[in-house]
Amino acid sequence: MKRPVRMILMLVATLMVLAAGVLILSQPNLLERISITSAWLCMFYMTVALLIGPLRRARGEVVPANIYIRRDVGIWAALLGLLHFYTGNVVAMNEVYIDTFVRGPFAPLTEMLRNQLFFWGSITGLIIAIFFLVLLAISSDWAIRRLKLSRWKKIQQISHVALWLTVVHGIAFQLLESRFIPLVSMVVMAIAIFLVQLRGRRRNKRKLQAY
Repeated sequence: MKRPVRMILMLVATLMVLAAGVLILSQPNLLERISITSAWLCMFYMTVALLIGPLRRARGEVVPANIYIRRDVGIWAALLGLLHFYTGNVVAMNEVYIDTFVRGPFAPLTEMLRNQLFFWGSITGLIIAIFFLVLLAISSDWAIRRLKLSRWKKIQQISHVALWLTVVHGIAFQLLESRFIPLVSMVVMAIAIFLVQLRGRRRNKRKLQAY
């Protein structure tokens, strides 16, 4: 499939999922529904992008440094992550949210823990947004030519850091907002990603040792 066609299809699919999230979710705030939907869709795209290489290695394939479909999926992950960063900040960085989930007297966690979850969840969100901007900046063929493939690949590795920071960020806010099912889903997804990546790396290591 040609890249322009794939990008158009992904645009349509992304807009459809965002629209479905806005219609289905029960939160009264429109931005909150967009924030939640974009967060999970970003996580899905990141997972797909970062599992393409390990899954191919697990099948014994030689994985090139640059895979167009992985870059395209990664671009959409970054765009949705930045959308979530904006909408999430509008939703969370206000007195209503803070009084409800951070300072709320009826919240199940201790006040000190709620403050720590909010602080570190917000910090990781900012770092992830910066990483997404960097990854978008190097997502073109022109950037690869300018940086050279080896240097480009080293910078591109921050996508793995962004994924695990996203997991930490997500767990922090699920705990803060007492969302049990999304919390369990986030943990299960993180474990599955780790196991697939570990299997791919072990397969690649054995293949290199064979030579």
